Amino acid sequence: MDDNQKKITAQIEKWIAAGRNPGVAYWHGALEAAMASFQSHLQPGRLATVHSLAKGDYPLFEELYAGLDLCPDVQAAYMPTAMGGVLTPPPVVDSLRRVHKDNPSAVLVCRRPGPQPRILCAEISPDAWKPGADLFEEGGLLGNYEYDSGSDCIRDLPKLIRAHLWRKEKWAAEHYADYTFNWFERVVETGRAEAPVQPDFSYVHSPVLLNLNAVDATFKLIQAMATRQLQDEMKSNRYTEKGADQENRHRFLEGRILALLSLLRDSQAVDFTAFTPRENELFKDRFAETVQALDAQLQGI
Repeated sequence: MDDNQKKITAQIEKWIAAGRNPGVAYWHGALEAAMASFQSHLQPGRLATVHSLAKGDYPLFEELYAGLDLCPDVQAAYMPTAMGGVLTPPPVVDSLRRVHKDNPSAVLVCRRPGPQPRILCAEISPDAWKPGADLFEEGGLLGNYEYDSGSDCIRDLPKLIRAHLWRKEKWAAEHYADYTFNWFERVVETGRAEAPVQPDFSYVHSPVLLNLNAVDATFKLIQAMATRQLQDEMKSNRYTEKGADQENRHRFLEGRILALLSLLRDSQAVDFTAFTPRENELFKDRFAETVQALDAQLQGI
Protein backbone atom coordinates (compact mmCIF):
# COMPACT_ATOMS: atom_id res chain seq x y z
CA MET A 1 0.00 0.00 0.00
CA ASP A 2 1.56 3.32 -1.07
CA ASP A 3 1.34 6.59 0.85
CA ASN A 4 -1.63 7.83 -1.16
CA GLN A 5 -3.60 4.63 -0.53
CA LYS A 6 -2.78 4.84 3.17
CA LYS A 7 -4.00 8.44 3.25
CA ILE A 8 -7.29 7.56 1.54
CA THR A 9 -7.82 4.52 3.78
CA ALA A 10 -7.28 6.69 6.86
CA GLN A 11 -9.71 9.26 5.50
CA ILE A 12 -12.37 6.59 4.93
CA GLU A 13 -11.97 5.42 8.51
CA LYS A 14 -12.44 9.02 9.74
CA TRP A 15 -15.59 9.40 7.66
CA ILE A 16 -17.05 6.17 9.09
CA ALA A 17 -16.09 7.20 12.62
CA ALA A 18 -17.95 10.47 12.01
CA GLY A 19 -21.10 8.50 11.24
CA ARG A 20 -21.02 8.21 7.47
CA ASN A 21 -22.58 5.20 5.77
CA PRO A 22 -19.63 2.76 5.41
CA GLY A 23 -20.62 1.69 1.89
CA VAL A 24 -20.91 5.28 0.68
CA ALA A 25 -17.64 6.20 2.42
CA TYR A 26 -15.80 3.32 0.74
CA TRP A 27 -17.28 4.23 -2.65
CA HIS A 28 -16.26 7.88 -2.23
CA GLY A 29 -12.81 6.70 -1.21
CA ALA A 30 -12.59 4.49 -4.31
CA LEU A 31 -13.41 7.49 -6.49
CA GLU A 32 -10.74 9.57 -4.73
CA ALA A 33 -8.22 6.75 -5.24
CA ALA A 34 -9.13 6.49 -8.92
CA MET A 35 -8.61 10.22 -9.48
CA ALA A 36 -5.28 10.02 -7.65
CA SER A 37 -4.18 7.18 -9.92
CA PHE A 38 -5.21 9.20 -13.00
CA GLN A 39 -3.24 12.26 -11.85
CA SER A 40 -0.67 12.08 -14.64
CA HIS A 41 -3.47 12.25 -17.24
CA LEU A 42 -5.38 15.12 -15.69
CA GLN A 43 -5.20 18.81 -16.59
CA PRO A 44 -7.31 21.11 -14.40
CA GLY A 45 -10.22 22.63 -16.28
CA ARG A 46 -10.06 20.11 -19.14
CA LEU A 47 -11.59 16.71 -19.77
CA ALA A 48 -9.09 13.85 -20.01
CA THR A 49 -9.71 10.31 -21.17
CA VAL A 50 -7.78 7.82 -19.08
CA HIS A 51 -7.93 4.97 -21.60
CA SER A 52 -7.65 4.85 -25.37
CA LEU A 53 -11.00 5.25 -27.10
CA ALA A 54 -12.47 2.55 -29.30
CA LYS A 55 -14.02 3.65 -32.59
CA GLY A 56 -17.51 3.42 -31.14
CA ASP A 57 -16.58 5.67 -28.20
CA TYR A 58 -15.94 8.82 -30.22
CA PRO A 59 -19.52 10.10 -30.71
CA LEU A 60 -20.27 9.87 -26.99
CA PHE A 61 -16.91 11.35 -26.01
CA GLU A 62 -17.34 14.27 -28.43
CA GLU A 63 -20.80 14.98 -27.05
CA LEU A 64 -19.38 14.96 -23.54
CA TYR A 65 -16.26 16.96 -24.45
CA ALA A 66 -18.24 19.70 -26.20
CA GLY A 67 -20.85 19.92 -23.48
CA LEU A 68 -18.70 19.78 -20.35
CA ASP A 69 -18.25 23.27 -18.92
CA LEU A 70 -15.50 23.14 -16.29
CA CYS A 71 -14.08 25.92 -14.18
CA PRO A 72 -10.28 26.11 -14.44
CA ASP A 73 -9.35 24.02 -11.41
CA VAL A 74 -11.86 21.14 -11.60
CA GLN A 75 -10.36 17.80 -12.64
CA ALA A 76 -12.34 15.58 -15.02
CA ALA A 77 -11.65 11.99 -16.09
CA TYR A 78 -13.59 9.99 -18.66
CA MET A 79 -13.54 6.20 -18.45
CA PRO A 80 -14.77 4.73 -21.74
CA THR A 81 -16.49 1.41 -22.30
CA ALA A 82 -13.15 -0.44 -22.47
CA MET A 83 -12.80 0.21 -18.72
CA GLY A 84 -16.31 -1.03 -17.92
CA GLY A 85 -16.50 -2.70 -14.52
CA VAL A 86 -13.20 -1.24 -13.30
CA LEU A 87 -14.97 1.35 -11.17
CA THR A 88 -18.30 0.19 -9.73
CA PRO A 89 -20.03 0.77 -6.38
CA PRO A 90 -19.53 -1.93 -3.73
CA PRO A 91 -22.42 -4.39 -3.24
CA VAL A 92 -23.50 -2.74 0.04
CA VAL A 93 -24.51 0.37 -1.93
CA ASP A 94 -25.78 -1.44 -5.00
CA SER A 95 -28.55 1.17 -5.24
CA LEU A 96 -25.87 3.49 -6.71
CA ARG A 97 -25.18 1.08 -9.57
CA ARG A 98 -26.48 2.61 -12.79
CA VAL A 99 -25.54 0.05 -15.42
CA HIS A 100 -25.86 -3.75 -15.42
CA LYS A 101 -22.52 -5.48 -14.88
CA ASP A 102 -22.81 -7.19 -18.30
CA ASN A 103 -23.46 -3.93 -20.17
CA PRO A 104 -20.87 -1.33 -21.29
CA SER A 105 -20.20 1.47 -18.84
CA ALA A 106 -19.08 5.02 -19.65
CA VAL A 107 -18.18 7.00 -16.55
CA LEU A 108 -17.24 10.61 -15.95
CA VAL A 109 -15.64 11.60 -12.65
CA CYS A 110 -15.19 15.29 -11.82
CA ARG A 111 -13.36 16.45 -8.71
CA ARG A 112 -13.24 19.85 -7.06
CA PRO A 113 -9.99 20.20 -5.09
CA GLY A 114 -9.42 22.51 -2.16
CA PRO A 115 -10.39 22.57 1.52
CA GLN A 116 -13.84 21.05 0.76
CA PRO A 117 -13.21 18.59 -2.08
CA ARG A 118 -16.23 17.17 -3.85
CA ILE A 119 -16.59 14.42 -6.41
CA LEU A 120 -19.29 13.96 -9.03
CA CYS A 121 -19.59 10.54 -10.67
CA ALA A 122 -21.83 10.27 -13.74
CA GLU A 123 -22.83 7.18 -15.70
CA ILE A 124 -23.63 8.28 -19.27
CA SER A 125 -23.54 5.00 -21.18
CA PRO A 126 -26.41 4.47 -23.67
CA ASP A 127 -26.72 1.02 -22.07
CA ALA A 128 -27.25 2.33 -18.55
CA TRP A 129 -30.62 1.41 -17.10
CA LYS A 130 -30.43 4.39 -14.73
CA PRO A 131 -28.19 7.08 -16.27
CA GLY A 132 -27.34 9.92 -13.94
CA ALA A 133 -24.90 11.47 -11.50
CA ASP A 134 -24.05 11.13 -7.81
CA LEU A 135 -22.35 13.79 -5.71
CA PHE A 136 -20.07 13.05 -2.75
CA GLU A 137 -18.41 15.10 -0.01
CA GLU A 138 -16.65 13.99 3.18
CA GLY A 139 -17.66 10.37 2.65
CA GLY A 140 -21.34 11.26 2.36
CA LEU A 141 -23.81 11.30 -0.52
CA LEU A 142 -24.98 14.85 -1.19
CA GLY A 143 -27.42 14.01 -3.94
CA ASN A 144 -28.54 11.85 -6.85
CA TYR A 145 -29.59 13.11 -10.28
CA GLU A 146 -31.31 10.70 -12.65
CA TYR A 147 -32.22 11.09 -16.33
CA ASP A 148 -34.05 9.32 -19.12
CA SER A 149 -30.85 8.96 -21.16
CA GLY A 150 -27.11 9.50 -21.03
CA SER A 151 -27.49 12.41 -23.46
CA ASP A 152 -29.95 14.11 -21.11
CA CYS A 153 -27.41 13.69 -18.32
CA ILE A 154 -24.64 15.20 -20.44
CA ARG A 155 -26.81 18.21 -21.28
CA ASP A 156 -27.49 18.81 -17.59
CA LEU A 157 -23.90 18.35 -16.40
CA PRO A 158 -22.87 22.02 -16.91
CA LYS A 159 -25.67 23.07 -14.54
CA LEU A 160 -24.70 20.44 -11.95
CA ILE A 161 -21.01 21.33 -12.14
CA ARG A 162 -21.81 25.04 -11.93
CA ALA A 163 -23.96 24.49 -8.84
CA HIS A 164 -21.80 21.99 -6.98
CA LEU A 165 -18.18 22.04 -8.19
CA TRP A 166 -17.55 25.60 -9.31
CA ARG A 167 -14.61 27.41 -7.80
CA LYS A 168 -15.67 29.22 -4.61
CA GLU A 169 -12.52 31.28 -4.19
CA LYS A 170 -12.02 34.55 -6.05
CA TRP A 171 -10.84 34.13 -9.63
CA ALA A 172 -7.52 35.60 -10.75
CA ALA A 173 -6.66 36.78 -14.26
CA GLU A 174 -5.12 33.42 -15.16
CA HIS A 175 -8.37 31.64 -14.22
CA TYR A 176 -10.38 33.80 -16.61
CA ALA A 177 -7.75 33.29 -19.31
CA ASP A 178 -7.68 29.50 -18.88
CA TYR A 179 -11.46 29.21 -18.72
CA THR A 180 -11.93 31.24 -21.91
CA PHE A 181 -9.24 29.34 -23.79
CA ASN A 182 -10.61 25.95 -22.71
CA TRP A 183 -14.11 26.92 -23.86
CA PHE A 184 -12.89 28.12 -27.27
CA GLU A 185 -10.74 25.02 -27.69
CA ARG A 186 -13.87 22.90 -27.34
CA VAL A 187 -15.58 25.03 -29.96
CA VAL A 188 -12.63 24.76 -32.36
CA GLU A 189 -12.02 21.04 -31.93
CA THR A 190 -15.67 20.01 -32.22
CA GLY A 191 -17.01 22.76 -34.48
CA ARG A 192 -19.87 23.21 -32.02
CA ALA A 193 -20.36 26.93 -31.61
CA GLU A 194 -23.08 26.30 -29.03
CA ALA A 195 -20.67 24.70 -26.52
CA PRO A 196 -21.77 25.99 -23.10
CA VAL A 197 -19.91 28.86 -21.48
CA GLN A 198 -20.48 31.23 -18.58
CA PRO A 199 -20.22 34.71 -20.17
CA ASP A 200 -19.48 36.36 -16.83
CA PHE A 201 -16.28 34.30 -16.54
CA SER A 202 -15.07 34.51 -20.16
CA TYR A 203 -12.89 37.47 -21.03
CA VAL A 204 -13.91 37.41 -24.68
CA HIS A 205 -17.56 37.72 -23.66
CA SER A 206 -16.71 40.17 -20.86
CA PRO A 207 -13.42 41.93 -21.76
CA VAL A 208 -13.58 44.02 -18.59
CA LEU A 209 -12.48 40.91 -16.65
CA LEU A 210 -8.95 41.48 -17.97
CA ASN A 211 -9.28 45.25 -18.47
CA LEU A 212 -9.39 44.80 -22.25
CA ASN A 213 -11.50 46.24 -25.02
CA ALA A 214 -13.51 43.93 -27.28
CA VAL A 215 -10.98 43.99 -30.13
CA ASP A 216 -7.95 43.27 -27.96
CA ALA A 217 -9.83 40.51 -26.11
CA THR A 218 -10.73 38.94 -29.45
CA PHE A 219 -7.18 38.85 -30.75
CA LYS A 220 -5.71 37.76 -27.42
CA LEU A 221 -7.85 34.63 -27.72
CA ILE A 222 -7.27 34.18 -31.46
CA GLN A 223 -3.50 34.41 -31.09
CA ALA A 224 -3.46 31.98 -28.15
CA MET A 225 -5.52 29.42 -30.07
CA ALA A 226 -3.60 29.78 -33.33
CA THR A 227 -0.32 29.42 -31.42
CA ARG A 228 -1.52 26.19 -29.80
CA GLN A 229 -2.66 24.81 -33.17
CA LEU A 230 0.61 25.63 -34.89
CA GLN A 231 2.69 24.15 -32.07
CA ASP A 232 0.68 20.94 -32.22
CA GLU A 233 1.05 20.77 -36.00
CA MET A 234 4.78 21.30 -35.82
CA LYS A 235 5.16 18.55 -33.19
CA SER A 236 3.17 16.09 -35.28
CA ASN A 237 4.74 17.15 -38.60
CA ARG A 238 1.37 18.37 -39.90
CA TYR A 239 2.49 21.93 -40.55
CA THR A 240 2.06 22.44 -44.30
CA GLU A 241 4.00 25.66 -44.85
CA LYS A 242 7.54 24.51 -44.05
CA GLY A 243 9.97 26.32 -46.29
CA ALA A 244 7.31 28.69 -47.68
CA ASP A 245 8.24 32.30 -48.39
CA GLN A 246 6.86 35.09 -46.24
CA GLU A 247 4.00 35.95 -48.59
CA ASN A 248 2.69 32.39 -48.59
CA ARG A 249 3.20 32.03 -44.84
CA HIS A 250 1.20 35.20 -44.23
CA ARG A 251 -1.56 34.02 -46.55
CA PHE A 252 -1.69 30.73 -44.66
CA LEU A 253 -1.81 32.51 -41.29
CA GLU A 254 -4.50 34.93 -42.46
CA GLY A 255 -6.66 31.98 -43.45
CA ARG A 256 -6.11 30.37 -40.05
CA ILE A 257 -7.09 33.57 -38.24
CA LEU A 258 -10.19 34.06 -40.40
CA ALA A 259 -11.34 30.51 -39.68
CA LEU A 260 -11.01 31.10 -35.94
CA LEU A 261 -12.78 34.44 -36.18
CA SER A 262 -15.62 32.74 -38.04
CA LEU A 263 -16.06 30.25 -35.20
CA LEU A 264 -15.98 33.07 -32.68
CA ARG A 265 -18.67 34.90 -34.64
CA ASP A 266 -20.83 31.77 -34.86
CA SER A 267 -20.57 31.32 -31.10
CA GLN A 268 -22.03 34.82 -30.66
CA ALA A 269 -19.28 35.63 -28.20
CA VAL A 270 -18.39 38.75 -30.20
CA ASP A 271 -20.77 40.86 -32.29
CA PHE A 272 -18.45 42.13 -35.01
CA THR A 273 -21.30 44.04 -36.68
CA ALA A 274 -21.59 46.25 -33.60
CA PHE A 275 -18.00 47.52 -33.86
CA THR A 276 -17.61 51.26 -34.23
CA PRO A 277 -15.51 52.73 -37.07
CA ARG A 278 -12.69 53.21 -34.59
CA GLU A 279 -12.96 49.58 -33.45
CA ASN A 280 -12.93 48.42 -37.06
CA GLU A 281 -9.68 50.30 -37.65
CA LEU A 282 -8.21 48.77 -34.51
CA PHE A 283 -9.43 45.36 -35.72
CA LYS A 284 -7.43 45.75 -38.96
CA ASP A 285 -4.33 46.75 -37.01
CA ARG A 286 -4.64 43.85 -34.57
CA PHE A 287 -5.23 41.40 -37.40
CA ALA A 288 -2.01 42.45 -39.13
CA GLU A 289 -0.09 42.43 -35.83
CA THR A 290 -1.34 38.93 -35.05
CA VAL A 291 -0.15 37.66 -38.43
CA GLN A 292 3.28 39.13 -37.77
CA ALA A 293 3.42 37.73 -34.24
CA LEU A 294 2.42 34.23 -35.36
CA ASP A 295 4.93 34.30 -38.20
CA ALA A 296 7.67 35.30 -35.77
CA GLN A 297 6.68 32.40 -33.52
CA LEU A 298 6.82 30.00 -36.46
CA GLN A 299 10.33 31.10 -37.28
CA GLY A 300 11.34 30.47 -33.67
CA ILE A 301 9.76 27.02 -33.34
